[in-house]
Amino acid sequence: MVMDSAKARRKIESTQDLPTLPTVIGKILDMANSPMTNAADIGRVIEQDQALTAKVLKLVNSAYYGFPGQIRSVQHAIVILGFNKVKTIALAASVFDLSKGRDSNLLDLPAFWEHSLGTALAAKVVATKLGTALQPEDAFVGGLIHDLGKLILALCLPKEYGDVFEWLLANPSTIRKAEREVLGFDHAQVGDWIAEKWRLPMELRNASRLHHSPTQARDDREMVFCVHMGDILARGFGIGSPGDAMMEEVNLQSWQHFNLDVPFLDDVSGLLITEMKKAGDFFDLIAQSR
Repeated sequence: MVMDSAKARRKIESTQDLPTLPTVIGKILDMANSPMTNAADIGRVIEQDQALTAKVLKLVNSAYYGFPGQIRSVQHAIVILGFNKVKTIALAASVFDLSKGRDSNLLDLPAFWEHSLGTALAAKVVATKLGTALQPEDAFVGGLIHDLGKLILALCLPKEYGDVFEWLLANPSTIRKAEREVLGFDHAQVGDWIAEKWRLPMELRNASRLHHSPTQARDDREMVFCVHMGDILARGFGIGSPGDAMMEEVNLQSWQHFNLDVPFLDDVSGLLITEMKKAGDFFDLIAQSR
């Protein structure tokens, strides 16, 4: 049964099952926009959360970043790796915990997070290869949260979202089409609602809302396209599970807009394989967040 999207949003945002980002992440994101912020300030905020600090230090000392010495404090990590990378690590460590202690008979949650991480890694390598002003770490975050709407629907509207999967069984299609047929809106819109509620930057809202329709992006086109490509690459490589088996095609207009070719795709695929081999500690976080 098609739902009124405004009522659905109010229902989702008022439910006790709605996941929330830790307070420390909100502080970090706010500080990121302040020119007065320095490494010591941000380090102190992260270090207020001992569990988050331990995860951040484990990741900054992992093979993924390949720093030869031991990084022993968050502030040192920020000096060595830069604020943007440490912010990305902290956000990743927190996002995986959004479903901790929860279960869903609609989504395989570990596989869902593996797909999200795979999309993040792929979006990062696409951004790196594009060579635009978009920071690869920002593309990583966009990929990481691109499907949050699915998680929110599965946890907050399980009965209604269950109807979506029932429809899919009888009508093989993309989950996005099923959502629109059954609910009247899709997970991309829900992801935008949550990103707005969490006061995430507009480029992340756009990545969530438009990753299936990148030509609709008026702003942040590089971000949206990188996440769009990252999602398709993660599906193509079989990284985790986004909840459905139907794979969308690369948006041709966006592909042409960036003047891309087959060698570009080959290079990106090679880079993604390399990233995957180094990202074991990130995947370990998913297992630990169950």
